[in-house]
Amino acid sequence: MKEWNDILEKLRASINEQGIDSFHIIEELVPIEEQMEYFKYFDKLRGENKSFVRNEEIATLFSPDASIAEKKKSLVLLSSIPDVKAYRSIETYQSSPLEPELKNWSSIALVGSRIILNSELSGKQQVFISSGLGGHNNKLRFFSLFTSPSRENFSDLQKEIIDREFKFQLENNDVDLEVFDIKSNYFSILMLFSFDMDVRAILKAAIDECNKYGDFIENKFLFTNVKVLSDSEIQQFLIKKSSIIK
Repeated sequence: MKEWNDILEKLRASINEQGIDSFHIIEELVPIEEQMEYFKYFDKLRGENKSFVRNEEIATLFSPDASIAEKKKSLVLLSSIPDVKAYRSIETYQSSPLEPELKNWSSIALVGSRIILNSELSGKQQVFISSGLGGHNNKLRFFSLFTSPSRENFSDLQKEIIDREFKFQLENNDVDLEVFDIKSNYFSILMLFSFDMDVRAILKAAIDECNKYGDFIENKFLFTNVKVLSDSEIQQFLIKKSSIIK
């Protein structure tokens, strides 16, 4: 938890120091590995510095005969220039990809194109924030997992307290709750929050309020923007955590 808050704090400080007043987030849930693959390919093509014809790349993008590799290259090339027609072409493709496997790739390309175009038009530096869980309306999306101290089951009353206190703390601080799922001995939250918000303090306040009724929530919790854990992954996480406690 502290690690992510340190990262967010350093990112906020860096953006403030550089005078950046606009940042962009991929709204879709795109795996970090795929984002890294895209950026490595982008850097490779930029390093080659080969010229290309915009309209030819657009034609390739929408051609039913072009390969996945060719379309990946076209998306990256089109996203690298401050050109409205190139941006609109990526936007059109991304809204309904002819190849479903390029949905994520085109989403990254669209954000990249938007950044370059906005930078050119406004004359102001833009920044891209990479996150496996994306975001929405300049809010970051994070997944958090909370457990009972010794993995004992929550009582019905404790579940009611969890529901009441966490929703009160988060909603009153303009945190959007997308998923709030309470199980027998753990609960998870998928949330969106403003970039400049100290979510750690808010979540800690919710835990403290709940624990006034019996210390039934562990103070340490999982907090990540890499992926949403499935039920089976959560169970594996709890087993591993329990073995460490023992």
